[in-house]
Amino acid sequence: MEFNSDSRSFCLPVTVLDTVAEQLADVDLTLPDYCPDIEKILKCTLVPQIQTKSLSGGQLQIEGSCSVGVLYVESEHKTIRCCEQSVNFSQSFSVRDTSDNFAVITKTKPEYINCRALSPRRLVIHGAFSLYVKVLTTQKTTLFTPADGSLELLTKKMDFADLTAFCQEQFTVSEEISVADKPRIEGILYSKVTAAVTDVKAVTGKLMVSGELNLKLFYLTDVESGETAKLDYILPFSRIADCEGIDENTRNLLGCDVMSYDIRLKNDMLSDKPAVALDAKLCLTAEGYNIENKELIIDAYSTEFASVPQFEKLKSIGEVNPVSESYIEKLTASLDDGKISKILDIYSDSVTTDSKPSNGAVEVSGKINLCIVALDDKNYPIFIERSCDYSHVPDSTQGCNAMYFLRAEPSGISFRLSDDSSAEIRCELKITGGAVKNEVTKAVSGVEVLEDKPVKPDNCSLMLYYAAQGENLWEIAKAHNTALDSLLKENQVEELTLDSPQMLLIPKA
Repeated sequence: MEFNSDSRSFCLPVTVLDTVAEQLADVDLTLPDYCPDIEKILKCTLVPQIQTKSLSGGQLQIEGSCSVGVLYVESEHKTIRCCEQSVNFSQSFSVRDTSDNFAVITKTKPEYINCRALSPRRLVIHGAFSLYVKVLTTQKTTLFTPADGSLELLTKKMDFADLTAFCQEQFTVSEEISVADKPRIEGILYSKVTAAVTDVKAVTGKLMVSGELNLKLFYLTDVESGETAKLDYILPFSRIADCEGIDENTRNLLGCDVMSYDIRLKNDMLSDKPAVALDAKLCLTAEGYNIENKELIIDAYSTEFASVPQFEKLKSIGEVNPVSESYIEKLTASLDDGKISKILDIYSDSVTTDSKPSNGAVEVSGKINLCIVALDDKNYPIFIERSCDYSHVPDSTQGCNAMYFLRAEPSGISFRLSDDSSAEIRCELKITGGAVKNEVTKAVSGVEVLEDKPVKPDNCSLMLYYAAQGENLWEIAKAHNTALDSLLKENQVEELTLDSPQMLLIPKA
């Protein structure tokens, strides 16, 4: 069998660093003069953001900031207020075996936050979050190819995903958003910005990405009365990224994350039209694959000399599918003691993700943490926090067993008060990423031919062999140092495994 040596290799992403570091956030928070005293704390928050990430000389440097805030009921008008303060953090990691082509994937997760009130205007807040860091690079694997045709080879055809394009790019989306149909914004109580890719087109060396930023705000419209409103705004964006090796035929997997964002109010004193200036720093990571069918050598031997094959566990990817799918998760949230007269806002401040193989597909699961800001039957602000499990098997994961760039974000939350003390909530969860089929196959990595130990010739040209049902003709040919093709031709059989007992003629000359 002839092999084309130029096509006997493939490239895959490999992880050279996968670690987590705990970051502390300690704040001595004193309310500014324009903020009224605290009567009751509703929730303390800890929101980490990544500002920069750079890898040079084997050192990865992550710089960021953590916003520590408190949502509270003020003592004068019994309305909701928010005050926050930022602290910077820096973390470095040693990275080995990186090439010039790499990607840094980061994720943060708040772990805990404790708040102690020293006075109605001063709080001591202690918290921590986990900084998850993964560094990916590329690795080329060469399939074993004999130097000549002197070996008998057992092969099987497999699909191999060859990583031909691998790139990462950071960019900023800035926009001044005018929302004339919304009430005036006088103070932000909660904000969140998420990103989603809506369309991808590839040409040679270029990746044209279209996406959407989703800005969610819960804010005060009047600081005196405590009136609140919500803003859910979709901002389209586009980006042309340089990505060597990508073209119209590659299967592309993308991850698009919001590293950090900044929101500034742009209220005009002479106008009632609110405006928001948004600066969001995004990180786009792309992988482009070509799927090729190759012959993999899974066993080999020599008919002339004693030989010893060496084997390896060959890691490969056989399938690649982009994933972008939404589904509805329903749950009920109740107030343990009291009644709800009005829900002001429901939002999710965190969604965890995990994935595992499930009946030939991939099940995505995790927890959704829901925050409910409401008024009780005396119109006093209350805060309810509920965590619910979710699990879903996206249709596009069929035939796969793992996920890359997995993200789950609430794209919409609706609710209905079912009685005085509970709410029925519908959360639309959007799952994005790439589904792949990871495979591990036993393959030949080399064959040691012992030329000082030739196979002893037989005095006969044919041998009779009584084979039992289920025996494999490759193993029979290998045991008798004869060519497999000759054995198949001599006995006029095509299948390697016998479905019934059979007498075989084994050619020996």
